[in-house]
Amino acid sequence: MKSFIQKFLFVAALAASLCSYAAVDYHVENQPQVIENVIQIPQRGILKQKDNGYLYVDVSNDFVALALPLIEAPGKIVPPHHFTSSKGIGAHISVMYENEQIQNEIWEIAELGQEFTFTIMEVRTVKVNRDNKMSKLWLIAVDAPELEKLRESYGLSPKIKGHDFHITIGSQVPHINKEQAEVLQEAI
Repeated sequence: MKSFIQKFLFVAALAASLCSYAAVDYHVENQPQVIENVIQIPQRGILKQKDNGYLYVDVSNDFVALALPLIEAPGKIVPPHHFTSSKGIGAHISVMYENEQIQNEIWEIAELGQEFTFTIMEVRTVKVNRDNKMSKLWLIAVDAPELEKLRESYGLSPKIKGHDFHITIGSQVPHINKEQAEVLQEAI
């Protein structure tokens, strides 16, 4: 019986370690020029909310404008739609989705207009499949303990879906033409 329990605990520990390893859904990119440039930008922003409730930290558009041309990668990388659209919110860090607020009956955010700081961590990519088309999102991952505390103060997990906070800087699709890039840009 003791041997069975030891084997069971070993298998459970192995499974847990494999699950935590598989949970990493991003790839850290070696883009030193991007990091060197974006760490020069003030790492702070103002907490804002869209009419639909979406809560975000408005950061300098330089995070996208300066980083995007420096990325060394094959294919075309286009800025996100929220950055290029006249109705978009520009460069930002997502803090709370509208469905989280509804599910948790969060009707007012007292901290709107306050400044929050963060620290640049690294450049990452995440593979995304939308409408049976693969693309790669380029992100600047940030450490934001103040935002974690804000979410927790409203009864939420410290991070959205367990992911680090980030600034989306673009979407990459290899071998696309100008028309396809415009369509992709609309979808982001």
